[in-house]
Amino acid sequence: QTQLCPPFFLHNWSIERFCMAHGYLERSSARAGRCLKHDWAVLLRFFAALSIVTFVLEGCEGPGLVVRPDPAPNPHATREEKCLDDPASFDTTLHVAVPEGQTKYWNFTVPPMSSTTEDYSYALEHAFVVLPSRCVLRLGLVPNVGDAGRLINQWMGRIEELTTAPKATTSAERDVILAQCACGWAIFAHGSGGFTYDNPRYSIMLAAAGYGVLAPDSFASSTGLRYKAPLKNLSSRLRTANTKQQSLSFWCENNVYDPTSGCTAAMANQTSSPSYPLCYSSDPQVILSHTEDWRAYYERVFRLRQLELDYVVAHLPEYIRQAPKVFLVGNSEGGMVAARYSNPELEKLLASGGRIILQWSCESNYYTSCSENAGVGGAKSTPILNMISAQDPYFAASPESIAFKVTNDPRGYGQWPLTGNCFAKLLDQGFENATAIVLAHTIYHGLTVNTANVARALMKTFLAEPRNFQHMALELFGRSGNELCAELQRSQGQTLLSCQELGSENNVHASEVSACAYQSYEFHKEYYEYGTYEMCASGI
Repeated sequence: QTQLCPPFFLHNWSIERFCMAHGYLERSSARAGRCLKHDWAVLLRFFAALSIVTFVLEGCEGPGLVVRPDPAPNPHATREEKCLDDPASFDTTLHVAVPEGQTKYWNFTVPPMSSTTEDYSYALEHAFVVLPSRCVLRLGLVPNVGDAGRLINQWMGRIEELTTAPKATTSAERDVILAQCACGWAIFAHGSGGFTYDNPRYSIMLAAAGYGVLAPDSFASSTGLRYKAPLKNLSSRLRTANTKQQSLSFWCENNVYDPTSGCTAAMANQTSSPSYPLCYSSDPQVILSHTEDWRAYYERVFRLRQLELDYVVAHLPEYIRQAPKVFLVGNSEGGMVAARYSNPELEKLLASGGRIILQWSCESNYYTSCSENAGVGGAKSTPILNMISAQDPYFAASPESIAFKVTNDPRGYGQWPLTGNCFAKLLDQGFENATAIVLAHTIYHGLTVNTANVARALMKTFLAEPRNFQHMALELFGRSGNELCAELQRSQGQTLLSCQELGSENNVHASEVSACAYQSYEFHKEYYEYGTYEMCASGI
C-alpha cells in the first residue's frame, strides 16, 4: 500500500508553499521567504494528475507528497522491557559485553556509582558560563565570543573565572549584577562529547537573546566516570581566537578541552588514549549483541547526569533562583536529560520559563531501557520546545538511524514505529503547552550546521514568550509570516511543525567558516536575523 497526501487539502498549505518545498519554486528573499513563480502550465498539469491519483490511493501522512510502504510489523510487538533503573542496581558493577569473534571492541565494566550528590560537585564547580552583552558591560568583562562569529559582545568561560570582575570586586556585587542584567537564565545540559560542537553555539545563541547560560560540565572530574582535561584560562584563549577570521571559535568542534585529552569509547580495543567507563560510541550491532547490558549502560549515563543536576539544583546560584525566567535546555544526550530530569525545586523555577529539548526524540529507543523512561518529566503546564532534524542519524524514524536499526531488529528493543520527534510523547502525556519541530533539509544531528538561522529564530521566540509560542510560531513562521514552517498536526495543547532553514544559499565546506570547524561538514554560513529581541537583551 502507498499513501498520498496533497498538503494543500489536508494541512492548509498553499500550492505555492508546496511547490517551494519540492523545488518547483525558489526563494527571492531569504529574510521574507517569498517565492518566484515558474512554469504554471507545467504545474497545473502536475496537479491535475495528482488529483486523479488521489481518488485511487488512500491515506495521508505528513507534509508534502509522501509515498512510502506501510511500516513492517513490529518484530517484538508483545515485548515489554523492564526498566533497568532500580537505584540499588547502580551500587553494583555493571559488566557490558560486545559481539564475540571480533577484535575491534572489548568487554568492559562500569564501577558502582555513588549516590551521594556531593560527589558530583565538580559539574557545577567547573561549569561553563556564557553571558549576554548587558552582563558583560555591567561587570566590566572583556567580550570574547559572538553569535555566528560576528559581533564579539558576549563572554564565555568557566564559572571559577567569574570570581570577581572589574566592576564587581566581591562575589556579592557580582551576584547582584548577574541577578539583574539578564532576561533570565538557562541551565544547559551538554551532549555526550561534552561542551563541544553545537553545545557552545546554542549557548551563544541563548546569550545573544539576552539570557545567561550555566552549563554544568559532566567531564570535569579526573577521578570520575568520564573526563576531558580543560584548557586553562579559557576566557582569554577565546578572546585571542576571535581576533582572527580563520580561528573564529563559534564554528569550532572543540575550543574548551585540551585536544590531547580525549575520552575514547570504553568499548574500543585500544590503550593509546584515555578512556573512561561512561565514554561511549553508539553502534547498533554492538547494542544488539547484548541488549540487556546496553539498556542498563545507558541508564547509568542518565543516572550520572541526574546526580550532577541534583547537586547543581541544590546549590544553584542565587542570581539564577531570582531570575525572571529559568529554562532547562539540553542537546542530544543532554536533550534526553532535559526531557527526563525532574526536581521539585527546579520545577518551581521552570514555571516561569520552560524546557528546550534539542536533538532528542522523547521515544523509547536504544537510549532508554523502557518506554516509561522515555517520558518527559515535570509539570504538564511547563512550556516545552522540541527541535530535531527530520533525518537525525541517531533518533530519526528512518532506516539509516541507530534508533531505527535497534528497534527494527528482532533482537532489539524500543517502540515501533518510531516518529523521530517528541510530539507523540507530549500528546500522550497531556502537556498543555508543547511544540515539537522537525527541521527539514538537513542530514546532520546538530541543528547549527546548516539550519542555524531558523533554530536561532525559533529559540529566540520561545524564550521571549514560552506560553504563547504556538501562536507566535505560526504567526512569524507560518503562512502569515515568512512561511518557513508548516503545521503538521495539532491537538489540545500540542503542536507539530515542519520547518526549513532561513536563507537559500548553498552550504560551504567547513574550511570556509573556520579552520577549527569539523572538516567533514558543510555549513550554511550566511547569517540572517528574524524576529525581535526582548528589551532586556539590549546591551544598555
